Amino acid sequence: MPAPPGVTEIGAAVAPVTFGTVEHMLFDNAKLEPGETILVHAGGSGIGTAAIQLAKRMGCTVITTVGSNDKIDKAKALGADHVINYREDRFEGVVRKLTKKKGVDVVFEHVGADTFAGSMLSLKRGGRLVTCGSTSGVSTQVNLMQLFQQQLKLLGSFGCRMENMANAMQKMAAGLVAPVIDTEVGFDDIDAALKRMEGRDVFGKIILRV
Repeated sequence: MPAPPGVTEIGAAVAPVTFGTVEHMLFDNAKLEPGETILVHAGGSGIGTAAIQLAKRMGCTVITTVGSNDKIDKAKALGADHVINYREDRFEGVVRKLTKKKGVDVVFEHVGADTFAGSMLSLKRGGRLVTCGSTSGVSTQVNLMQLFQQQLKLLGSFGCRMENMANAMQKMAAGLVAPVIDTEVGFDDIDAALKRMEGRDVFGKIILRV
């Protein structure tokens, strides 16, 4: 997949897994529409930063969660309308309050067991939850009565299509979105970079220079 003029080497590197994954989740599977409200989990993660930008650029109201107060302003700078520190507040309660108890149209889920029940509680009647990950655990319980009474839709999403990569890079070339880079490291710093990732002490992507 050739990168169009105006896309940096880093932009091309993150086009498949980061932006392509999010394009596939939001547009192919969740069918996100302009004017809808979306909850993006882990707004400081690689795909979280991409999801905030892509959802906001199409005219959505974006609510996101972060794990520390120092990430709040960074998430807002990307376009998030509301930022919740999930270590200080139950995100589902804040979401219900922000939406006047209606809930959001879409939840962008990739955390897994720790957030799944709260994500379902955050949805409006007929809302869609799309997930591509399970970093906090692969197994969870689902309230089936809530699922069918609220007519919720649970959607799995994996990887991306070639078209998603192309669309993402076109948006980068047009200046509509940009990869958020935390740091660039060499081979000697891989261990430290992985520890920072495990501790969630990052905002955006860590780039390995070979």
